[in-house]
Amino acid sequence: MANYFFSGFVKYMSINFTGIKNLDIKTFKADGYGFYLNNANHIEQGDKFYTIVSLKADLDGTVIKGENTKAPGFQPHITHYFEALQKMKHFVLAQKILGIENQDQVEIIMKHYHAPDNLGDVNQASFMLNGQSVPLVHRNVLPLYSFMARVTRDILKFFDLSPKTRESVQLMNNSIAKEAEEFIENMNL
Repeated sequence: MANYFFSGFVKYMSINFTGIKNLDIKTFKADGYGFYLNNANHIEQGDKFYTIVSLKADLDGTVIKGENTKAPGFQPHITHYFEALQKMKHFVLAQKILGIENQDQVEIIMKHYHAPDNLGDVNQASFMLNGQSVPLVHRNVLPLYSFMARVTRDILKFFDLSPKTRESVQLMNNSIAKEAEEFIENMNL
């Protein structure tokens, strides 16, 4: 029997220089018993711990009057988002993601599970962006992972989050990085 608990519904106000406003983060955690693929790619059975993090925000391309937009690394998130979608050759996925009503809104959902295993802990995550599953199956999807990592990194850097919310966003950021690193390591260049 699984135990479920919901932690955190927090709505944060905008901080101008982040390019992110109306931030809404929700976390759902559960534990249970089930099957999973261990690190040796064998099916195992045991305890599994699930975390689902939903992160919604409006992306703002505006900047504070007089802010130096030529500063290294500065790029409004909305610009980065559309550039990432343009780089994708998976036209159907990009079109579905862009098909939402408000194109300056973004919702990232991470489904993550953790299973303690005798061969080392097993962690796996999957991601959805604006209601569309974003599996990392092709190098042209990497810009979307870069975008998601950048958004989560800036939320950690610029927003005053509660410890539980910070932990959830950090898990999301770490999972994005892990998925991208594993894909790059296994990619045929």
